Amino acid sequence: MRLFSHNDLDGVSPAVLALRAFSKENVHYSCVGIYKIDEVIEEYLEENEDIEEEIYITDISVNEEVAAKLNERVQRGQTILLFDHHSSAKWLDETYEWATVKAVDEKGQKTCGTELFYHHLLKEGKLQETPVMSEYVELVRQFDTWDWYENNNEKAKKLNHLFYLIKREDFIETVLTTLDKEEEFAFTEVHETILALEQEKIDRYIHNKSHQMIKEQLEIGETQYTAGIVFAENYQSELGNALCVEDEELDFVALIDMGKRRIGFRTARDNVNLSEIAARFDGGGHPKAAGCSLGKETFDLFVLHTMFSESEA
Repeated sequence: MRLFSHNDLDGVSPAVLALRAFSKENVHYSCVGIYKIDEVIEEYLEENEDIEEEIYITDISVNEEVAAKLNERVQRGQTILLFDHHSSAKWLDETYEWATVKAVDEKGQKTCGTELFYHHLLKEGKLQETPVMSEYVELVRQFDTWDWYENNNEKAKKLNHLFYLIKREDFIETVLTTLDKEEEFAFTEVHETILALEQEKIDRYIHNKSHQMIKEQLEIGETQYTAGIVFAENYQSELGNALCVEDEELDFVALIDMGKRRIGFRTARDNVNLSEIAARFDGGGHPKAAGCSLGKETFDLFVLHTMFSESEA
């Protein structure tokens, strides 16, 4: 089977599940960024015209052109299934039977790509549910949807930190070993030490960046927002959330990464939908966590406008 997925925790975790559900030698996965996925899948289709292995796409979506090419394969009899939870991809669910895009489940709980893929594998009998595996999937879901913060689930936050602290293949092997041997998901003593040191770094980073944030009134569309703007290359989720909680006047925080030419958006407000704000700049994401490219329009608004305003002050 062939898996194409996102490159964050919720994108790599379906690879973990696939390695449990299928024989390892038959699992081939590619975890890439949202701006690379169409190119990667299109290249695969061109190079594998006569290969009709099962294709799964998780926690990420494709554009109209690639979707049409995938649909041609489906009509030929190839098994292709997509599982995503981003509202911006809802059109795929409405257009193609092989696409499942669900942001919220029947109980009103926010979903994630890993959870949707997990439920499919259970339904098809490719996996047997275990307490530790279900806990792992729930940890991924809580972090990706930011429910971990509301539930004060530190284990979910630690899991994401570990994902970025060790090599991807080491992370996958660590999780697979835990799923095989443990009754509940737990970190090793070595990993706990690494995570404690990482948290100290994060706390110092947040403290320093909180003094660098600039508060601005920004008009986006027809809405006026109070935004915190800060240059930040690391720990955007933790930093953005901390800044929003610290200053209740903020509608959202814009975290600018000049090196990657990206802007991350974070909010603690229920009445601010960041996915809609990011969509105005050809980005996307979730209501409380989204992002877009740092192009001319966003650079003018979030950088030049802010610098000009500060100099005038």
